[in-house]
Amino acid sequence: MYLIAKCQAGRLSWTEAKKTLELLPDPAPMSPPPPSSEGVLSESELMSSVYLLKGTVYQALDNHQYAAECFKQALKEDPYCVEAYEHLVFNHYYSGKCEEQIVNVTLDSSDLLQEEEVELLRFLYTGMSKKYHNQQKEMLPASLSSLNYNTTVLTSQAERLYYNCHFKSAYELCLRALKTDPYHFPTLLVHIGCLYELGKKNDLFILGHKLVELYPKAYISWYAVGVYYSLIKKWESARQCLSKSTNLNKLFAAGWLAYGHAFAAEGENDQALATYFTASRLLKGCHLPLLYIGLQYGSTNNPLLAEKFFKEAISLAPEDPFVLAEMGALYLQTGKGEYAMSYLQQALSKVKEGKHEWAASTWFQLYINLGQVYRISKQYDEAIKFFKHAHFLSSDSSTVYTGLGFVYALKGDAIQAVEYCHKALDKERQDPFTLQLLEMSLAALAGTGDKSDDEEEEEFIEAEEREFGEEIVKTPDMSSFLLPSV
Repeated sequence: MYLIAKCQAGRLSWTEAKKTLELLPDPAPMSPPPPSSEGVLSESELMSSVYLLKGTVYQALDNHQYAAECFKQALKEDPYCVEAYEHLVFNHYYSGKCEEQIVNVTLDSSDLLQEEEVELLRFLYTGMSKKYHNQQKEMLPASLSSLNYNTTVLTSQAERLYYNCHFKSAYELCLRALKTDPYHFPTLLVHIGCLYELGKKNDLFILGHKLVELYPKAYISWYAVGVYYSLIKKWESARQCLSKSTNLNKLFAAGWLAYGHAFAAEGENDQALATYFTASRLLKGCHLPLLYIGLQYGSTNNPLLAEKFFKEAISLAPEDPFVLAEMGALYLQTGKGEYAMSYLQQALSKVKEGKHEWAASTWFQLYINLGQVYRISKQYDEAIKFFKHAHFLSSDSSTVYTGLGFVYALKGDAIQAVEYCHKALDKERQDPFTLQLLEMSLAALAGTGDKSDDEEEEEFIEAEEREFGEEIVKTPDMSSFLLPSV
């Protein structure tokens, strides 16, 4: 019966395979083989195979809850059933914490494994799991040093570097892994994200062309092409390719997010929301669809719904600095300074813990927001420190200079305020807030101000809301296209 069901599944006759599997009286398709039988599976391995096939069939029939239970049972019966764990991770059935618990329970409760085997499997399964909740580097145990050049290990290391914004280092590791296997899909998924972040248009074009030529029915082929079109901002073409990618694999999380981003980039909020909601429904353990739903509601001036979905995202990935930073930005935007400071500081702490790339422009807005929240709380020296760090990340931004000028004006240092206002106007000559700030600072230098300090500060703040109180939420970038894969 098991072999019949497997053949039916191979022909994609999922309903027939399901009916055949239901006829099995016991998870084991046959009696346990005698110990002396060579090349014959043990009872646990046979049971694991049945559960794996059941999970695959129910997954194809969109019964994801039962499929996830079958994959868990397959892993429990045989801790070496890597394919079952790949399904759990790639399809985002559980959060990162739950994945960690599944691995620990499976390995700790198994009587079939030696200590060395447990160490090996724990390292490999941890490397496959989500990186959001634990962005610390996983050290390869000394006893497993022979795996230094293993493609799976290199891909896991590259993925972790990618999440920590070390795009160049991740790219170099991907190249090493692809030398061994040029079309290893998990490595390619990380590689495509790195090519986007590094702006390598030609490389991405060539890769997409090769993949479509060799694997025209593979979801990752059309994903690569869609990401290329996103990089050159041809959004309609990007949506066509990404739609094809998600049709080929309905549980391809990175494809769904990229598809939603392609709508959001052109302000098509309703379509972007519909796409993110679809991703959220299919990918129960992934927080990114919830994050981007929150971003879309924030961009349409609906802070209550934005807060709701940000909180749901945090519940799934409480350690992800991107989510914490967005929650802080939302509270800053809605005038909840204490909450904003708490979440922004948590985000900064996670960035430091994960050793994220400090020069990454990804964190520019985080430092801008920290500068603002400390300025609001009248901690001007701290605000200056964060604005200057933002300047280090992006020296071409007029916002940084205006922010510094504003803080110095509030400190009563009109000379510095005027200097930074001039620098800001060099970047953006007609900015109304900077012009007003410059006028008031010059008046203060000339001693012609006829308002009290409190009145002047109130006018500063009122004008500031028109500049810094604008929507902090920006169009999502491709940094979150990458997701754990198999």
